[in-house]
Order: sequence, then structure tokens, then C-alpha cells
Amino acid sequence: MAEECFLDMNAFLKRLFKMRIIRYGLVGGIGIPVNDLALLFFMFLLHGFYPLASAFAFEVSTTINFVLNQLFTYSEQRQHLSGRGWIRRAGKAQLTSLSALLLSYLAALALVKFFHVNVYVANPIGIVVAFVYNYFISKRLVFRPPTPTVETQEAEVRLSR
Repeated sequence: MAEECFLDMNAFLKRLFKMRIIRYGLVGGIGIPVNDLALLFFMFLLHGFYPLASAFAFEVSTTINFVLNQLFTYSEQRQHLSGRGWIRRAGKAQLTSLSALLLSYLAALALVKFFHVNVYVANPIGIVVAFVYNYFISKRLVFRPPTPTVETQEAEVRLSR
């Protein structure tokens, strides 16, 4: 009975991890402690100057999240990217992450100022709003499958012969 339950759980987890939004969320979840550790490091390094330490921590966690999303969440696209493609995607990821950060802040601020929601309730709501936004924007802008170039198509035709 326990073995059957384990197999059912294993099958359930496999189905769950096939869902891209779940993988994306896991990577985002990893980014939270990465950001906190980087913040701790930069706060020490910059003698408690929070604005710059926070910006550096954001960059570290955003970069790590991008790499993990590229390798784990969108792994099927790795083979189609050149070095320039990675850099282009990383730039787009930075822009979408910055816009999501701004959206998170504005959503929480609106909840606090206009609806008098407690900041400790408004902040996670803002994060969830930003997560949904960031997932769909990243899917359409950052991690859109690359279009094959003429050279790539010709190489594929030669290989198929």
C-alpha cells in the first residue's frame, strides 16, 4: 500500500514538474534566499548602505534566476541559442524583472494607500501580481522560442539527408 502511494506521488510530481509555470515558480522561489544572502553580503560590504546593497542583490538574484530559468524552465531552447542570444535574453530578462519589481511595489502601495490593507498583506499580494505578470511577459518576450535562421534551416536540411 505504501509503495503504491509512493508511485502515485512520484507520478503526480512528474506531472507537476512538466508544468512550466511550476518550474518558473520554483526558480523564483530559489531567488528569494539568493536575494537575501546577496543583500546580507552587500550590506556588509557597503557598510549598511541599503539602496545600493538592495540594487546589487536584485541584480545577483535576477541573473541567477535567468540562468536557472534558461537551463531548467526553458531547457528545450538551450540548443538554439548562441552566445549573443543568451546576452540578448539576459537583457530582456533584466527589463522584465525591473518592470515586475516596479509593478509589485505599485500594487502593494495602492493596496496600502487606497484600500488601507496592512503592509504585510499588501506586500505578498504585490509579489504574486508581479509573479503572474513576469511569467507571462517572460514567456512572450524573454523566452520566446528563437526563430530559425536561414543558415540553421540549411544545416538541418543537410543533416536530414
